[in-house]
Amino acid sequence: MINLIDKLNITENDIITITGGGGKTALMFALSKELAARKLNHVMTTTAKICIADVPEQQCLIRDKMTAVIAAIAKDPQREWLIGKERVNGQKISGFSEAELMALKAAIVPLVIINEGDGSKRKPYKFYRDYEPSIPSSTTKLIHVMGAEILFRKIDETTFHRSELYYPQQKQNNNEPAIFDEVVLQQTLAAFIDNKLTQTLAKNTTRILFINKADGDNEPNARIIAKIGAPLFDHCLLGSLKEGWVEQIK
Repeated sequence: MINLIDKLNITENDIITITGGGGKTALMFALSKELAARKLNHVMTTTAKICIADVPEQQCLIRDKMTAVIAAIAKDPQREWLIGKERVNGQKISGFSEAELMALKAAIVPLVIINEGDGSKRKPYKFYRDYEPSIPSSTTKLIHVMGAEILFRKIDETTFHRSELYYPQQKQNNNEPAIFDEVVLQQTLAAFIDNKLTQTLAKNTTRILFINKADGDNEPNARIIAKIGAPLFDHCLLGSLKEGWVEQIK
């Protein structure tokens, strides 16, 4: 295992929200596996929507009432549960409200909640609508994920979910797409922190940048992303969930 628990300083009462793109679900499941190995009570969930295909059926716990979720977990607390409120169009799982998650946390003590607060349609990164991401105010650790392959790529739908939100005027004028270079990276992360995190998170919430897919030819770009992004976050890690390694930068 990668030992994410220690590198991220996860405690038995954390509420972790994962945003961004390029490995959110993979990171959630990697954290769950480590927590299960240490026999720490935890659940995975979403305050956005998660693709059903990403979740093994035996780990799905879909109930419309939180009381039913609590009862099921109590019978098998060590299973790596992913909890949700309902199936949407047979393709996605929707999650519970923050109040419902707090009721779960009060019923099962201690409990780590790992929440995917974002959707990126499997793209390495995304741009945000006003209502995104969905971050519970009770979050104690925010992990923002970026796929290392985004640097120096054209800002289009091939690589970036909601790419049109970055340059709507250029699209209308049929101009060439912008390039996600160091300047755009700095501006994008600063805007995300100012417009999203600062507006939502408590001041003592730990903010972590996780640069995934830093393997092979992507490693130099991952280190450039880390150099620019690390000063903006409390901690910064880069690595490859696929290859099973993580390096702590800050």
